[in-house]
Amino acid sequence: MMMLGAAIGFGSGPVLSQLLLLQEFSPEIIALYRFAIPALLVLPWLASFRSYPAEYLRCMALGIFSALGMLAFLYSFSWLPATTVILTYYTYPLFAMLIGWVFFDHVLTRNRLIAGALIVLAVAIMQKPEVAGRLSWQALLLCFMAPVSYALLINYVARPVQVLKVSERMSAILAGHLIILVPLSFWQLPVIFIPQSSEQLWLILALGILSAALPQYLFARGTALAGMERSVMISTCEVVFALIFAAVLLQQDVSRLEVIASVLILVSGLIRPEPDQQNSGNSDSQSSPADSLIQLSPSDLKNQLDPADSRTPVVARDRG
Repeated sequence: MMMLGAAIGFGSGPVLSQLLLLQEFSPEIIALYRFAIPALLVLPWLASFRSYPAEYLRCMALGIFSALGMLAFLYSFSWLPATTVILTYYTYPLFAMLIGWVFFDHVLTRNRLIAGALIVLAVAIMQKPEVAGRLSWQALLLCFMAPVSYALLINYVARPVQVLKVSERMSAILAGHLIILVPLSFWQLPVIFIPQSSEQLWLILALGILSAALPQYLFARGTALAGMERSVMISTCEVVFALIFAAVLLQQDVSRLEVIASVLILVSGLIRPEPDQQNSGNSDSQSSPADSLIQLSPSDLKNQLDPADSRTPVVARDRG
């Protein structure tokens, strides 16, 4: 339920960003508001940096990369149709699998490869000939920067080096966002910086709270409980909500090919994940869904029981 709530909130983000772009806000200012509002809400937890500096720095680095991905995503609206940009972003499950395989010791099982093939097919379908002919390889790289950064974030939050509270991890990641966005925003002056009407104010508040702060909290909590595989599976529902918001709020027509592409991406997320080979011999892998939420891999168990970290393990605290 947490991941589904996060999917609804994140699904509204692209449309709200597009509405602010139509109000003549720059991409840098929109990204700043999107991350500054939730950053203010978790600002008190930034003080924990002194206790866990290494983990905070890792999360800040992820935040910096995510901020650059968000800027690339927002700039993509200037040379691509909104629905094309939205669907391109939702290829992140493919990158989540690849990053998990290369950097986090996940195994590319048959089901994961099938899901990846469906996503590749969806990307090929949604590339309209008249749009694809105008794209350069630099533009394509920028367009895929956002899903890559989100995929890396999912993998790390699901299997961090050191355990932090959700609010502490959010404060570190958002601090990384602001390290990039605050200087860039001031370079944009004298463009529109503060809302000039009640409509702009409500759009900014909705972007910062409904599509950023609340879903980020639900995402961090849900990923820690469900793990990378299930998180990616449920997160693919975002594409459905994003297209619905685009059709209703932006009055944009959704083509038949875009519907087919979104269905393929959604189906790829519904394919049941297979356990990694290192866990396949564990009889507990066939336990009930409730138990599966609290299983730990050997590396996770080592991190949870590391004597250097005197904190109560997150999973044990949640079960209590």
